[in-house]
Amino acid sequence: MDHEKEIIEHHLFSDTSRYQDIIDLPRHQSKAHLPMSQHDRAGQFAPFSALTGYHRLIDQTAQHYKNKQYQTSKQARNISESLSQLNKQSPVEVNYFNAKSGYYETIQTHLMKINWQAGTATFIDHQNPQQQYRIPLANIRSVRNLPQS
Repeated sequence: MDHEKEIIEHHLFSDTSRYQDIIDLPRHQSKAHLPMSQHDRAGQFAPFSALTGYHRLIDQTAQHYKNKQYQTSKQARNISESLSQLNKQSPVEVNYFNAKSGYYETIQTHLMKINWQAGTATFIDHQNPQQQYRIPLANIRSVRNLPQS
């Protein structure tokens, strides 16, 4: 049995008869391009050389998120219920994780809209309408109604 396997492998992998017409031809040398150095040729095959700064970026992002406390399903439900009951005219205090700074921040603002499909809530500062906060629902730690002034 092993002898048959050896014969089949030899026939499949050692038979060069199909290439007899080209096997003795000289290797092609381009007249338009200089030969590539061995160093440059090896560089083409360096694994992930295009991603040199990628690992540093991942580490920086991980540092930003080390302070984040992830919501339990109960907390997420409570936040969703609190947001759905908010009046757009009422001022609110929102404590949320700011992914840019890597820390929790508290803002006093008004709810503008909730996009349940995208999982975001947009808040607006009525004193400065250009100032909007688009916050992922998963980053909100608490929402509290403030007394109207």
